[in-house]
Amino acid sequence: MKEYVIWPEYLSANLSRRRGRRVNKALSVAKIKPEAVLKACTELNWKCRIEEGRYPRTWFESHGFKIIVVLENEVGNKHKLIKTLASKLKEIGEKPA
Repeated sequence: MKEYVIWPEYLSANLSRRRGRRVNKALSVAKIKPEAVLKACTELNWKCRIEEGRYPRTWFESHGFKIIVVLENEVGNKHKLIKTLASKLKEIGEKPA
């Protein structure tokens, strides 16, 4: 089992790469909500939980939470995990309500 800490800022369309975004603009998400993250993790069959916290680089304008993903089998590296989560969040955001 391995735990990965993913900050919402990694996926934020409002940040530059210098300030913490880790995915390209096409995969980034404008508004990241904890409920959407939990839904995306459920659809990906990942165990995840939301914890309170502020991204150290932009603590003054942080989302106020972090995502802990617990995986039993390796998915590759953390960057691949972040890209997979970003694309699932983008897919969820584009679905009509």
